[in-house]
Amino acid sequence: MEEVDRVVGELMGEHAVPGVSLAIIDDFEVVHVRSYGEAEPGRPVTDGTLFQAASLSKPIAGLVVGAAAEEGMFDLDAQASSMLTSWSFRPDDPQGITLRMLFAHRAGVNVPGFPGYTLDEDLPELDRILLGVRDKNEPIGPVYEPGDYEYSGGGFLIGQLAIEDATGLMWEDIAENGVFDPLGLELSTYSLFTAEDRQLLAVGYRADGSEVAGGGWHQYPETAPASLWTTAEEYAAMVADVMRSYEHNAGVVLDQAMAQSLLDPDFAVGFGVSTEEEGIALGHAGANEGYRSQFMAIPALGQGVVVLTNSDSGLELTDEVIKVVAGQFGWAWTGWSTPLWAVVVGIVTLVIAAFYLRRLWRLAVSRDREAR
Repeated sequence: MEEVDRVVGELMGEHAVPGVSLAIIDDFEVVHVRSYGEAEPGRPVTDGTLFQAASLSKPIAGLVVGAAAEEGMFDLDAQASSMLTSWSFRPDDPQGITLRMLFAHRAGVNVPGFPGYTLDEDLPELDRILLGVRDKNEPIGPVYEPGDYEYSGGGFLIGQLAIEDATGLMWEDIAENGVFDPLGLELSTYSLFTAEDRQLLAVGYRADGSEVAGGGWHQYPETAPASLWTTAEEYAAMVADVMRSYEHNAGVVLDQAMAQSLLDPDFAVGFGVSTEEEGIALGHAGANEGYRSQFMAIPALGQGVVVLTNSDSGLELTDEVIKVVAGQFGWAWTGWSTPLWAVVVGIVTLVIAAFYLRRLWRLAVSRDREAR
């Protein structure tokens, strides 16, 4: 861990990353937990400080739907259209889109990600988001050929609404009952935080060191794909449990058949999965406003690492730390296959889209003022 500590310290300074939460998995257990830096000036990051996981929400969403399907709440291969009551596909949309396809980025749905809402903005309901929200996202639905891989937070949102419509339960409650409670996780949540919750979490920061405007972080009513708050230790506990299920049928949340189905490299649900020399490798990266995160794990070895940061420049740090941990463990992966690099492309696309969205919004405001 000394080398990891050294690299984290150097890169926090080099990239102006205020805070980091890190956990390492070995032999299917969380064996090292580290907290670095500040949640905000004068308040240090602790092992219990919550970070926005951003798109690391998606692998846990896969875990949530797998656990709920095992409980008989729905069939992963059910057609989403048969479950939806508060929103519907257009008449000319492709038929046969299933929950599995939606949570595997295989439904041909648009909108890779979402910019979120400041703490003083009104939050729309899911059905309203799917219809499109000005300055936030275009109308969501199938626009590509179903079956092909197309990274889509919008697809997760349709899947979430289908599950909520069919069960009458909120996503955050399904996650709590099916994943967080069975694993004894007391901090992780898909719920949204307000200004009153500031002391519980790491505040988000821009690459220039300024706090995220509008309250210090954004809220993401797009729950399943983007709103998870967690610590590196608790996130690593979920990854370790999935690996135990996959390798030894010894996990708490999933049985082996479901874990292997979710982690199929050809049709992975939630997780980024590639075929490697040591079996499969799991991974994902995340990018919300003011937060960057990343994890990687090798089920056959029962090893992994999770890194969460509260800075827009955090991916430079997370990537390098994962390389250091991989070198210390001696991982011999050959490089990510298409599903995972497509995840990274999707995240980069989201960041670029958010940048241009802000520019367009500012331009519209400027023109409106000139017109007055």
